[in-house]
Amino acid sequence: MISDNPEDWVKKQFEKLIDPVKIVFYPSKKNKKLDEDIENLLERTTSLTDLITYEKILNDTECISSPCISVKNISFDPGIRFMGRIDGGEFKTFIETLVMVSRNEYDLTERTLDMLEQIDQNIDIKVFTTNSCGWCPPVILKSFSFALASKYIKATAIDCYTFTELAVKYNVATVPKVVINEKIHQIGMKDENEFLGNIFASIS
Repeated sequence: MISDNPEDWVKKQFEKLIDPVKIVFYPSKKNKKLDEDIENLLERTTSLTDLITYEKILNDTECISSPCISVKNISFDPGIRFMGRIDGGEFKTFIETLVMVSRNEYDLTERTLDMLEQIDQNIDIKVFTTNSCGWCPPVILKSFSFALASKYIKATAIDCYTFTELAVKYNVATVPKVVINEKIHQIGMKDENEFLGNIFASIS
């Protein structure tokens, strides 16, 4: 849990950083207030450490839609994206993701890592969330772990309230909902083996 002083909690998390991290923000240009809220939060967050840099790019070429945040290690792009708000319950997940990417650490078993080495085609994971969803953070972080562990996997956390049209398109009635390669729909919190099986089912 985040302490009563969020800034102190963030600074404590940032003590774990190793490699520099680059955050790229793609504003929506349609919702000025939302863009400003996200940008202000990113600016305050990145001001707490020299190991995280922040850049705003107006032309989005990396995300399904915007506003979108891309989180990159200085040495590689793991294909990790946040679409929509990162405040509320999503903020802790965002900070934990920055640390994961900096340390290039992922919460996966050795068996899973061995299986992921068999993948040789691109896989897209969408995780539909809300910032009040208790089961969403572990699903997001597991999806991002898959992306960090395999250069073929890209994972995006999508805020349903910001992107209602996408939530309708993918029939999101309950969160978290995971869509893998437009083929496999996974609802709720699943264990790692089942998640991995669904990834392979999406390319079978």
